[in-house]
Amino acid sequence: MSEYLAVLAIVPALRHTKQIFWPIKTGQILRLLIISFFIGAWITSPIPQDYSYADIPYLSALNGTDVITEETGRISMVMTGILFILLVYALLSSIFQFIFVDYLSAETLRILPSLKMRIGMGLRLMTFYLSIILIIGLCAAGAIIGIAMPVLIENPDNQTMFFVALIYTLTGLLILILPVWVLTIITTDFVVPVMMVHLCGIIQGWTILLREFSGRWDEVGIYLLIKISIDLIVGIILGVMLVLVMHLLGFPVMLIIPGLSTSTGYSLFEAIIPFLIMAVITLFVMTPVVTFLRYYALIFLELLSETYTLLPEVYQCRR
Repeated sequence: MSEYLAVLAIVPALRHTKQIFWPIKTGQILRLLIISFFIGAWITSPIPQDYSYADIPYLSALNGTDVITEETGRISMVMTGILFILLVYALLSSIFQFIFVDYLSAETLRILPSLKMRIGMGLRLMTFYLSIILIIGLCAAGAIIGIAMPVLIENPDNQTMFFVALIYTLTGLLILILPVWVLTIITTDFVVPVMMVHLCGIIQGWTILLREFSGRWDEVGIYLLIKISIDLIVGIILGVMLVLVMHLLGFPVMLIIPGLSTSTGYSLFEAIIPFLIMAVITLFVMTPVVTFLRYYALIFLELLSETYTLLPEVYQCRR
């Protein structure tokens, strides 16, 4: 197994990660934290769910009649604002995927110049991700309408049959999501640096990458196995850590688990406090992890092809 490039890339990735974090350089670590924030390393759990619009001061004066009449516009404005913020964050997240590679490859030691240079590529990457989300959404809607809903219509009093059909539908969607997850990993880890090296779009980047992978899918499979295993192990460790911290601070542990959080005794903004604490802890814990994983991806790609020499030192680990 030691012959696999995915295994050989681990040690130099660890070495590079240690070098970038030690000795401690405040400015460098701050920039890595900023990059990690924008690529989503801080995300732990959704904002507490069991709250209505009445918990938000701006909308707290609304009642049921208001919502369905003249005040509907205010609700729509808030939702539009949230959607706009999410789209802006999605664009910045896509751009920062390229900035991350720039920073680790020492192409730039500052974020702003790279930000200006990578806007076009980031926009293409965001469009690709949104297209995938749209396809999954359409598949989900089609599956529910085509499988679950007919069962409910034909047997409105038989809830058991409906839930069985819904379980089959969700299972099918899970099977769809797994390859999409792998597609996203490959896009982020490999297509992004390929686009940067060849100054091309995402479709051409995929075409070039598939040529590089040709005949070496076993290497890619080992890489994905290691990468996903690390993600799962770190996720479990982080989850246990967050549970302990929330317990020590006196917050309900159920706040960590989507769908099981409770609003009892907490207003919306009081419930956001533990969410922010979890986000900050996750950001600091995950920043070294995502840095290692990105080094790992870059080194593996360089070992796979000399065309992508973003980190020249990696050739010391070639056999």
